[in-house]
Amino acid sequence: MLHVRRDRQKAIRPLTISHGANSPRTDRSRFLIEFAWQGTCDPTACLSVPEALRFVGSLMPDGWPEVMARNRALALAGRRVLCSALKTPEPCPEEMIGSLASAPMSDAPEAGRARAPLYEYPLQDALRLTHGIEVPIIPWPAPPTRWLRISAQLYNSLPQYELLARKLVEELAAERRGLIQ
Repeated sequence: MLHVRRDRQKAIRPLTISHGANSPRTDRSRFLIEFAWQGTCDPTACLSVPEALRFVGSLMPDGWPEVMARNRALALAGRRVLCSALKTPEPCPEEMIGSLASAPMSDAPEAGRARAPLYEYPLQDALRLTHGIEVPIIPWPAPPTRWLRISAQLYNSLPQYELLARKLVEELAAERRGLIQ
């Protein structure tokens, strides 16, 4: 949902321009006309949510409670593997972790700094292109200035996080030697 004060609406346009942008209608404000219908909007994803929730819950004998417990346990195990490999303490208590976990990483050398606008690091590219590992490396405004984030799902396994840890250590060493730019 988007709420824009009436006095600011003339300056706000939708990210997706559709029919309303050139509509001759005058029965509503230009703001409402432009935001009311985005012709490329496909409701399929929203309509499929109930079935997706039912399906994922059916994958484990105890349903969603088991799915969530398994994902949390895997996120904690994955975080332990990564923090051990990075030789860094776990950044927060286990009680604060759900199915996402982060690990602090050493700051990037100047050549390895994040590129705007998507904040992709050359290290992130190396993991994806060289090893087929897609994992976000997130910039942070205070030291350490980058973090690696994992998301544990039913399709993930501990050996995947172990592989990530090994390849991450290799690529960090290459980054320190100036081989990743």
